[in-house]
Amino acid sequence: MSRLQIDVAGNRVTFTGRIDETAQLAPLVGQLPAGAVVLVPEGVTFVNSVGLREWIRFLRALREAGRPVTLERVADVLMTQMNLIGELRGLAITSFFAQYECPTCRNEDQPLVDASLAPVACNECGSPMQLADFPERYLTIFRS
Repeated sequence: MSRLQIDVAGNRVTFTGRIDETAQLAPLVGQLPAGAVVLVPEGVTFVNSVGLREWIRFLRALREAGRPVTLERVADVLMTQMNLIGELRGLAITSFFAQYECPTCRNEDQPLVDASLAPVACNECGSPMQLADFPERYLTIFRS
């Protein structure tokens, strides 16, 4: 039994839960309408190695079918895993969640970050926040 909920609304697919050995992503390719696809994995809470393999196969199948793919609101846990896979570099990602820290008041947050990396203001003191982890954990995927 899959622990991943997949909701399809037209060309928009939302993922909630765990991407693991129970995730059945391959059949999804044939169920989507023709044209561009928007994937919204903001609700993903866990990814293991088998689940990541299935995610990569899913993205590869969409690409091989000539389907343009855009990811929006990518969960932190999936974003850091995708950054480890060279094949996924250059993937169209509009926004993602990331661990941020305020150097002024030490507040920690996980805001939604625009892929343009516009500054993020601290919700406690208003100062500019910075990534709380190595930038490569989030930004390598944007390099071609």
